[in-house]
Amino acid sequence: MLAGRGFPSGQRGGTQDPLAQAFEGSNPSPRTKEQTPENLIGFDEYLKNKGLRESTIETKVKILNMLSKRVNLWDSDEVRKFLCNSILSGKRKNNISYAYQDWCRLKGFDYEIKYFEEGEQSLPYIPREVELDQLIAGSNKKYACFMQLLKETGFRFGETKSLTPNDFDLEKKIVTLNKPAKRSNPRQFRISDKLILMLTPLIHKTNPHEPIWKLSNQAMSRTFCYRRKAISEKLGNPNLSRISFKTFRHWKATTEYHRTKDILFVKEMLGHKSIKNTLIYTHLVQFEDDDSFIVKVANDLNEFTKLLESGFEFVSDYQNLKVCRKRK
Repeated sequence: MLAGRGFPSGQRGGTQDPLAQAFEGSNPSPRTKEQTPENLIGFDEYLKNKGLRESTIETKVKILNMLSKRVNLWDSDEVRKFLCNSILSGKRKNNISYAYQDWCRLKGFDYEIKYFEEGEQSLPYIPREVELDQLIAGSNKKYACFMQLLKETGFRFGETKSLTPNDFDLEKKIVTLNKPAKRSNPRQFRISDKLILMLTPLIHKTNPHEPIWKLSNQAMSRTFCYRRKAISEKLGNPNLSRISFKTFRHWKATTEYHRTKDILFVKEMLGHKSIKNTLIYTHLVQFEDDDSFIVKVANDLNEFTKLLESGFEFVSDYQNLKVCRKRK
C-alpha cells in the first residue's frame, strides 16, 4: 500500500457512460476533472506496450477514470475495501481489479487481486436471422458490410475492426483473421458473394495495410445504437433494440451448433481457449420451425458445389442426383 499521495478535492461530473452507471451507488471521493487525467498519464501507452487491443485499452482507461473518482488509487487497501463493499457483480469487480493491477504496475508497485465469485453466466439473447438482416438492410453501406461480416464469421467486434484489405482474398472468397483477440488462434472463413459485393468498394478505397473501419469504437457504437433505434421504431419491433454487435457472434455460434451438434467445431470457429466458454451454446433453446427445410437437387458437380457454398448440406443421392437441404 502507498498512502499519503492522494489528490485535492473537487466535484464529480455526471455521465451516461455504462461504466459510470455500473459504479452508481458507490461513494465517490471528490476529484476535479483536471486532476484525473494527470493520474492516468502514460496508462494507455503502458497497455499498448503490453500488446492489448484498442477496445481493451479503452475499457481499462475508463475503469481507472471512474475508480479514481471514488477512491484514492494510491491506497490499495481503500480500493480493496471499495470492491468488497460495492454492489457490483463479481465479474465487474474482477475486471476493475485487473485494470487496477495494471495501473499499479505502471506506478512501480504490485496489487494482489482478490477474486470474486462471478456466478453463472447468463444466456445471451439470440434473435431471428430476419432481424439481423433488417438491421443490416437499414444501415449505410459501411456499417451494413461490417455487420454482414460479423454475421458470417462470428468474429469479435475488435477483431473485425482490425481487418485490412490484405486480410481478404476476394477471388477465393476468403477472409483470414491473423490478429485474433484474447490470444485465440488465427482463423479463416469463406464469405458469401453478397459480402464480396459489399466489401469490394470499401477495399478499393482503403490502403492495403490500414483497417477498413477506422472509426473509433465509441463512434461506431453510437451510430449503431442510433440506427438500431430508428429501425426498431420504424418496423415496430422492440426486439431489435436487444441486438448488439456481440449478438451477431452469439447468433453465429448458436446456428453452427444447431447445424452440426459439434461443440468442438464451434469452439474452434469462435477461437475460444476453453471449452467452458463454448458450452453455453448447448443450453440455448431450439429455433422456431426446427424441422422446416429448403430442399434442392443438384444435377451436376457445378450445381452441387454452388449449393454447398451457399449453406446447403448434402443429404443423400437419388438416381445420380445430389439431394441437399438448408434450414429456412
